[in-house]
Amino acid sequence: MTSTNPWSWADDQLVSFNLVRDRSLVDLLRFYDADPAGARTVMRKESDAAFGLPDEGTVLRVGRAGAWSFCFENWLPVGFDPGLLERLSAGTDTIHYFRNPKGGRFVNHLRDGRDLERFELGMPPAPSEEAPLGLHRAIEQRAGEMEKGLDYPEHRALWEVLSELVGVRLDNALVNGPLLTVLRPSGPLRYDTQGPAAHGNGPVSSPPVGGPSRRGLGRSLGPLIPWKPEVPDGR
Repeated sequence: MTSTNPWSWADDQLVSFNLVRDRSLVDLLRFYDADPAGARTVMRKESDAAFGLPDEGTVLRVGRAGAWSFCFENWLPVGFDPGLLERLSAGTDTIHYFRNPKGGRFVNHLRDGRDLERFELGMPPAPSEEAPLGLHRAIEQRAGEMEKGLDYPEHRALWEVLSELVGVRLDNALVNGPLLTVLRPSGPLRYDTQGPAAHGNGPVSSPPVGGPSRRGLGRSLGPLIPWKPEVPDGR
């Protein structure tokens, strides 16, 4: 059955998705401690047929979205590991989405190893020193503009906002389409051999898409996300 929700891929029981500005796909796989030489470009249905739900390890599917790269996992993920997120964001921006089996949907924006904005969809954001992308504000605004009766409007709003940020629709067609795919064996992440020390802390050069980019903003969201200082909510 065809879903009418273009973002249904992100509502699987367990999803980890990292969106990283100006990283190559090869470097992204290396940060995950996976072997790029073993990766193949396949559709998601082919990946599911080949790997299923592996007893050990996690299936990594990586692709490009404008000047950003992303990695999708939906079984035994490692993408939420704090050390990995810190290293992915070294010298650049990383946006992390995690959907846990209990239904919680969590978003982080990290820059240069720092956690700048962190929240659960539908809940107030955690206190932060700055929120340069203003994701929570933009999502709440977009969700409020959606038609009444939609199931979980914040979830749909998140992917609309991120798609505008990178200039590419992060929808079912993209995530379920042909992506570079590899099985990462189980085991801890070996930061000393596969992290920034081996591959550089700074971002990998990538041609701008849709005009010049601004640090941390990629494709500009314009007035959709005006920057204002965060006011701690006292939690």
